[in-house]
Amino acid sequence: MNQTTATAVPLPAVHFLTHNAALSASLGPILFERGVSLESFATRDRLLRRLAVAPGGLLLVDTEALADPDTLGALAEEIQMQLGQSMPLACLVAGQDIRPRLAAMRAGAKAYLQTPMEIEELAERLLDLVEAHSPFQSATHGEVQNRVLVVDDQPVAALFAARVLEAAGMLTERVGDPLAVLDALESFVPDLVLMDLHMPGATGIELTRIIRAQDRFADLPIVFLSAELDTQQQMAALRVGGDDFLAKPVAPDQLVAAVAQRLRRVRERARREGARDAIDPMTGLASLGRLLGRLGQLIGRGGADMDRRALVSLELAGDEETLTRLAVMLAEQAGASDLAARVGERALAMLMRRDDPAALERACTSLTEHLNSSCPEQGLGVGWCTLASSGGDAVTLVSRAGKAARSALEAGDRCPLVYRRERVAEDRGIPEPLLAALLAERLQLLFEPMVTISQSSVARYEVSPRLSCADGELLPPSEFMALAQRAGLAERIDRWLLSAGLNALMTRHAHGQPVQLFIHQSLESVGREDWVDQMRDEINRRELFRLRPVLQFQVEEVAAEADLMTDRVGRLRRLGIRVCLNGLDPSARSQQALEKVPATFVRLARGVAESLDQASLSAFVQGAKAGGAIVIAAGVEAPESIARLCRAGADLLQGPFVRPPSAAMDYDFGGNEVG
Repeated sequence: MNQTTATAVPLPAVHFLTHNAALSASLGPILFERGVSLESFATRDRLLRRLAVAPGGLLLVDTEALADPDTLGALAEEIQMQLGQSMPLACLVAGQDIRPRLAAMRAGAKAYLQTPMEIEELAERLLDLVEAHSPFQSATHGEVQNRVLVVDDQPVAALFAARVLEAAGMLTERVGDPLAVLDALESFVPDLVLMDLHMPGATGIELTRIIRAQDRFADLPIVFLSAELDTQQQMAALRVGGDDFLAKPVAPDQLVAAVAQRLRRVRERARREGARDAIDPMTGLASLGRLLGRLGQLIGRGGADMDRRALVSLELAGDEETLTRLAVMLAEQAGASDLAARVGERALAMLMRRDDPAALERACTSLTEHLNSSCPEQGLGVGWCTLASSGGDAVTLVSRAGKAARSALEAGDRCPLVYRRERVAEDRGIPEPLLAALLAERLQLLFEPMVTISQSSVARYEVSPRLSCADGELLPPSEFMALAQRAGLAERIDRWLLSAGLNALMTRHAHGQPVQLFIHQSLESVGREDWVDQMRDEINRRELFRLRPVLQFQVEEVAAEADLMTDRVGRLRRLGIRVCLNGLDPSARSQQALEKVPATFVRLARGVAESLDQASLSAFVQGAKAGGAIVIAAGVEAPESIARLCRAGADLLQGPFVRPPSAAMDYDFGGNEVG
């Protein structure tokens, strides 16, 4: 098989006609991080002068910058005459007025985007449009090229098709042996297959049937390219699952157009399906999953914004009709960078950012006063929690803002309450509510996916518990495991986590969905002489002979009890159970643990990637891999981190940029590609 790629092209551009300087200032850096430049123009004359010297890219028009929306068509025609070709157009449309929408449609706009919209969502939509209407994608700017698998037993024909598509910026791989197609699908993971019809060993129709029989490739676009002129044969190819049929010889522009059109349809369908999942059908607000994803990215990124961003939670004592009415009012109050969502049966929330903590508090108070004045007859509690008090993950943040809202509802004074963490002094006992929750094992299991730098169908998750307090707050392990150890309950937590994790494995196994779970165990449990035997019995009882978990241990515990851990890990390996060391850093303690314990996986300590320069990071990662370990980088929150870790040689990534922890194991590993 032969694989080639095209040369990178200049930075794609978005030309933005707008009077909203604040929106441009917020949008520009986000697009630039993703390899797209943004140029803003306050007047159409300035826009036209710029396009005269720098044509191309996407034209974005804020319809509020036009004296009359109906002039949009004339602007598009003027640009086409000046450039000698049309320019992809997108429009920002405020409110529900239909006139700007009609004008956008009549001007041939590829999309009209209703504002206000969360700034990150607007950036994502624009990136999709830039990708869909740009003939090239630059791998150096973090964009992933379309991948086309060319299946043809005639080398000259395969080379012709590959070269034409490469010239259009696509990544191609050629397969001359039809019996090698399945291997190529697994290794190359194409976005589209260009298939010959008549080949020795297996016809294109037979291969298509085999491909379509696999769930993973059920929606993979397949375009036939053949000299077959018999319309019955062509129809047969389409009936078995072909998406299009092109007759040889085909003009290069026709081939590129057909492949690009099919790829655009797939992306648009995926975007729409994703958008449906991201919207709550009853309120029309964002879904909880979409909110958690956004919160996870922000929390992982950290920085000065953490105390200028807050999640405002609304707890309602009312019926569904009132909830819907409240959702409309919340959406009306949301700014362009805010995100309103439904987070519970009777609960809404809004993620907001303001210039400083004082402005944030004023905004929360103003929102509460507006909602209470609009719904005076309904019981409403409003609480808020800054991202700085999130506890390190999105699920905890939502629970803390919700706790404050429920407290406000119970108080009945119609004032917003801010979440304040109750700190536990080291020299004091464990608070009764936390002790009760620990004793009752009121725990929930969350799953955080780990993905490879390139595409992979292997599903891997790290599992972690959350402690559910009586007031609804969820605590991450960092806030209750030390208390559990002080109370002598660490072994109970370990047993619960192991049992819950193995049960999840058993469920996946029963549904034919194998998964690799990483489950943490503490030194208190490992120290028991019968611990390994009990581990074996728990696995055998569930018949998980080929689906064993990966057990995780902290580096500091391994270093503190090196001889004990060496014995336990050796016994686990004889049972086929692999081990992961958590918290690896450049310290001598980590090096000692790595030398003593033959770990299959090592997870870098959070912050290591940011604390080392590129050369030092690469040397550190390669040193960890020297003994054969697979290196996991946690806490990845931005594309820049992925690039550094990729160059350093990390094998697996996890963190908010991939996806924050959630209650379901539903990450699409087959469709994933990072970096």
